[in-house]
Amino acid sequence: MTIHFDKQAVLEALRGLLQIKSVNANAGAVTQEAPLGTGINEAINYVLDLGKSFGLTTKNCDGYCGYVEFGAGPEMVAAITHVDTVEVGDDWTVPPFDLTIDGDMVYGRGVLDDKGPTIVALFALKALKDAKVPINKRIRLIIGGDEEGGSWACMKRYKETEETPVYAFSPDSGFPVIFAEKGIMNVIFEKELEAGRPVLNLSSGKQINSVPDVARADYNGQTYEARGKSAHASDPQKGDNALLKLAGELRAAGIQHPLLELLDRATPEGFGINRSDQVSGELTLNPAIAYGDENIAVLRCDIRYPVTMKSSELCAAIQKATVDLGFSLKMDHETLPLHVDRESFLVTSLQKVYADYTGDTSGPIVSGGGTYARAFDNAVAFGGVFPGEINTCHQTDEFWSIDSMAKNFDIIVKALAVLAQ
Repeated sequence: MTIHFDKQAVLEALRGLLQIKSVNANAGAVTQEAPLGTGINEAINYVLDLGKSFGLTTKNCDGYCGYVEFGAGPEMVAAITHVDTVEVGDDWTVPPFDLTIDGDMVYGRGVLDDKGPTIVALFALKALKDAKVPINKRIRLIIGGDEEGGSWACMKRYKETEETPVYAFSPDSGFPVIFAEKGIMNVIFEKELEAGRPVLNLSSGKQINSVPDVARADYNGQTYEARGKSAHASDPQKGDNALLKLAGELRAAGIQHPLLELLDRATPEGFGINRSDQVSGELTLNPAIAYGDENIAVLRCDIRYPVTMKSSELCAAIQKATVDLGFSLKMDHETLPLHVDRESFLVTSLQKVYADYTGDTSGPIVSGGGTYARAFDNAVAFGGVFPGEINTCHQTDEFWSIDSMAKNFDIIVKALAVLAQ
C-alpha cells in the first residue's frame, strides 16, 4: 500500500488549526454551544469542516468533542486525538498561535500535542478513503476538547451517546506501542496561616501537568524570581522546576515559612513515596502550582504512579511524611492506570506495523503520560515521538519535524488499515 503524504496541504491545514486559541480553561467565553470555551469549539469545528470537505461523515457532540468517519460495517476502529492545549507560558521566540517553519522543523503551541497528530490522522483517513483501501470496519477520528484539563469532560460526553470503538489508539505520545500508562493523581496541600506572621506572597505554575518555568515571590519588600524550563509532568526530570529553585533561594536567604518547609520535602523520597514496580518503573512527582499570601499556603502536585499501586496507599504515605507541617491533604483528581495485555491482538498488530516500518523490534513500552487510550477498552497510545527524538510537549517553542510528521502519517495509515480488516 503506497499512499502519498501531501506535505503542503497538511502544513496549511495545521496552520489554520494552530491559529485558533484553544487553551484549556482559557479558550474564550463558555456558552451552551461551547461548554469548554469558544476557542475549543472552533477548533473542533475546524477539523470537522476539513473532514466534511474530504467527503467524510462528521458530528459535533455538543461542543465537547466531535468525530470524522468513513466506511461501512457494524464495527468501528478509531484514532483518538485532542485539540485543546496547555497555556503558552513565557519566553517564546516564535508566535505560539501560528505555524513557523524553519527547515524541517515546525513550531507552535499544540504542533506536537496534539493538533499536529490530529491533522495527520485526519489526512490518514482521507488517504485511506481516496485510495479505496479494502476494509471491513468503519474508521473514525475522535477529536476531544478537554484532554489537558484532566477531567476529560469530552470523553465523558462522547461515551454517553456515541459508539465505542472495538480497537483504538491515541497518537498523542510516542513509539513503539505503549501498552501501559502510569496512574495519575493530583494532590492539594493547604494550610491557613496564623496572624502576625511575615507575609510571603508567592505564585508559581499555571498547569498541573507541566513543570513550572517561572516562580515569583515578595517578602519583606524584596522581590524574588526564578526561571526554569517547562516540561510535561510525565517526565519532570526533563524540565527545570522554577518553583523548587525559588524555594531554595528563599531558604538560602534565611526566610522561614511553612510553604518552604513543605517544598523542601517535595520529592518522592521526602513524601515517602519513592516507589516502583517491574511493569511500569518509578513514580514521578511534579510540584506544579503554588500560592501563598497573608492567609493561606497552597501547593498542588502531579504524581504519576506505577500501574500495580493504589492512590489511597500513596496518599496515606504522603500524609504520614508531612503531618508535622500542619497542612491538610486531599486528592483533587485521579486517572486510573492503563494496562493492556502486551500479547493482545491490538498491541501485537500495532507493534508489527511499527516494526515492519522502522525495523525497530525492541517491543512495546510503558509511559508516564496520560492519553485518551484510558477512556476506552482495547485502546493504547501509539504515535507521536519516535525513539531518539526530542519530546517538546508542553514546552516553550514547541516543535515537531516534518520528517517525523510524514512517518507518523505512514504508520497511522497502515495501523488503521490493519485494525479495520
